Amino acid sequence: MGFTAVPVRDFIPQREPFVMVDKLIYADEKTSRTTLRIREGNIFAATGSFSTAGMVEAMAQSAAAGTGYFYKMRGEPVPLGYIGAVQHLEVFEWPRLHEEIELELNLQSKVLQVSLISGTVKMNNRLIAKCDLKIFISNHS
Repeated sequence: MGFTAVPVRDFIPQREPFVMVDKLIYADEKTSRTTLRIREGNIFAATGSFSTAGMVEAMAQSAAAGTGYFYKMRGEPVPLGYIGAVQHLEVFEWPRLHEEIELELNLQSKVLQVSLISGTVKMNNRLIAKCDLKIFISNHS
């Protein structure tokens, strides 16, 4: 059975102007994939290019979208997550306005409320950024 792409608004706690993902295009228990088109007015693209901080936030929100999707499917409230650490961050290219990026996040391990996640950002099938994230999940939204 295939996955149907869905808007992420119901699966993440963030609201405009701080939403850094458009669509959840795939999710399973370990992986989530999202897209983001860099638009005028994006707070992380004030210079005309999407910033490193924006890419990290977009990766974290992509992980949240996958998690939130499964919580919603179980009829539970979407939890809040907090970036606890960013490691091994490498950025090779910064997308410009109107370009679309695809993000993929993979759960490496989870202990209690702490998830260790590896993430990649691609544009036109080229790897443009990657990092490992430690995310703390709070069940108190």
